[in-house]
Amino acid sequence: MRALAAGLALALLPAVAHAAKPKPPAVFTLRISDNGNPYWPVAVKDTPLNIRIALSYDQGLVLNPAAVQRTGLKPFPIFGKFSLNNTPFASGKTVIRFNIASAVPQGLPGRKVPIAWLETATAADADGILPVGSLAADRIDFVRGETPPGSQTYIIPKKGKGEAMIRTRIGGQEVNVSLELNIPTTVMNARAGQALIDAGLASRVAEIGYWRPFPAVSLPMQGLAGKPGLTIAGLPMRRMSVRVSEAEARAIDARAKGTSTENDDEDTITVSADRTRKKRGRDPWILIGRDVLDDCSRISFDRAGERWVLTCKFG
Repeated sequence: MRALAAGLALALLPAVAHAAKPKPPAVFTLRISDNGNPYWPVAVKDTPLNIRIALSYDQGLVLNPAAVQRTGLKPFPIFGKFSLNNTPFASGKTVIRFNIASAVPQGLPGRKVPIAWLETATAADADGILPVGSLAADRIDFVRGETPPGSQTYIIPKKGKGEAMIRTRIGGQEVNVSLELNIPTTVMNARAGQALIDAGLASRVAEIGYWRPFPAVSLPMQGLAGKPGLTIAGLPMRRMSVRVSEAEARAIDARAKGTSTENDDEDTITVSADRTRKKRGRDPWILIGRDVLDDCSRISFDRAGERWVLTCKFG
């Protein structure tokens, strides 16, 4: 996201992660639900919550306002509330409140993590979102079902120690890559899309769709056709789209109408800085979605090995 993870406002918060006394298990297994996402009970201030586990970023719990009320959590005095423009949570200005408290997943040691919430819900299917990096286990396995015959193992090094993100290179451009089970297709910002185009690996197509990372958020995306056999971080690309502005979307489809504003356009800039718009483009990022990951029976976050290990059978 950070994108999801790239550009997440939680990246601005201090990530505090102190393991509790119980020793973390060597392997912790979560089953992927029928809707493609993993969920797990997590207690905050002794209040049980149903939490979606995200693969795409490292630290921090994002809660819906209703869940915050149930826990009785309050923002830090004075500096526990701030506003940001151009976040993935909502279009325009976003008011963020935060604190640091223990999040205790059922069966695991608790950890103190930054906890943030907005004035509107960030998860329609759960009380909040907790990243895989906040789970205190040496390896976390996300299991879809039995491994079909003919499956292969894909080993992908992580970007750095403790991170969930992957770093790859497209042409001469370094690109941040994350795995994300909460999106049906693979999405990217304009700089990542342009890197693929410049390398002769993809081309834009005249179709507009929408990426809905959070309730009430609908960001226009233009389709990308990949060169046959295209892989990113060793995984085959199938259905890709790239962020475009509302104006760019309407130029392709006059009926196009998302929720983004000019303040949300940093992900639509194809260069590091656009002097005409006086804006900087975000670093290139790609979120690999369920169009690829649905063919993986097991996805493992290997903290000790600083890698992702995927067991997949791609047709």
